[in-house]
Amino acid sequence: MSAGRTVYRKRLAAPHRLAERAAYVILNNFVVEAILVCLLGALYLGTSAADRFFGTRMRRAFVGWMQAISRDRLNFLRKAQIRHVFKRKYGLKKIKIKLAGGSYWLSIPCIVRGLDKETREEKKYLAKIMNERSVIKHNYMTLMRKLGVLAEGVDLRFDEYRCGLEMGEYEKQCLERLREGGVNAPEVYGLHRLGGDDYMLVMEYITGKPLSKVAIDGPMMDQLFQILRTMRDKGIFHGDVKLDNFMLSGGRVFVFDCLKIDRSEAGVAAAFDLACLLCGLVGKVPARQVINHARRYFSDAELKKAGDMIDMALYKSDLDLGENRIRELKESLVIES
Repeated sequence: MSAGRTVYRKRLAAPHRLAERAAYVILNNFVVEAILVCLLGALYLGTSAADRFFGTRMRRAFVGWMQAISRDRLNFLRKAQIRHVFKRKYGLKKIKIKLAGGSYWLSIPCIVRGLDKETREEKKYLAKIMNERSVIKHNYMTLMRKLGVLAEGVDLRFDEYRCGLEMGEYEKQCLERLREGGVNAPEVYGLHRLGGDDYMLVMEYITGKPLSKVAIDGPMMDQLFQILRTMRDKGIFHGDVKLDNFMLSGGRVFVFDCLKIDRSEAGVAAAFDLACLLCGLVGKVPARQVINHARRYFSDAELKKAGDMIDMALYKSDLDLGENRIRELKESLVIES
């Protein structure tokens, strides 16, 4: 009976996998990418213009809709594969899996917990699933950013991934380099293939809240700027700096989620990371306070370079600053630097 069910499920899954593969081939075609990026870019710019001139919130609604329809899911097969890996590799039993929540889009983050088979102690892990669909979404996002680079005339390049394995390996290496450099980041335990094109990055579970969900104070800003200072000095660039990618746990700020950014222009990449952090903080803290804390870790020349990247940073879909906040930030940078 069990074997019959397995065969039946495989027959049902085969057309689904074939459809997914066909969609991947179509969507990963350069011409299709160019057409869709132009279309989505026009809609994005149109909603941004509507927000600016009419005070609407159309851009946020459009980005939310785009992320929602392209968001991957935890299905029965993925859960079974996750349980298998955690039983074999991590010695867990009575395993429970749930989505981590938040604004996930490029991967499927989930919380895995269970009992250690030997000690019977409860353990928790954060697992992120990446696949070809993740790569397609990242590459489309990268093309959108390249349009912003062309529009602003900035010498900045965002790199693409070839497959889900490369995406997982890059994040694993980035988090390991951060920890080696003295930056708070989750410990990475392993990268595993689940099945098909799914790869799972397993890391330490950090209990806390993303900075987007907490009130930002001076010590937190100091930690954030110190993190970026350390990263810059170590030649590490994040590529996707936003408050959702920093976690507050026990008074300490932890870094998550690195994206691929070209290192050939180190000064430009570092300035972009700093500009993104300034924009993220100004969404919650007056600009003058943000700049005062930033000047403890960055020179006037470095802040000026970041100021030149503000418009480029605002192309990030997760930034939704009003015109008053943007003007306040730019004026504070000019006055202070």
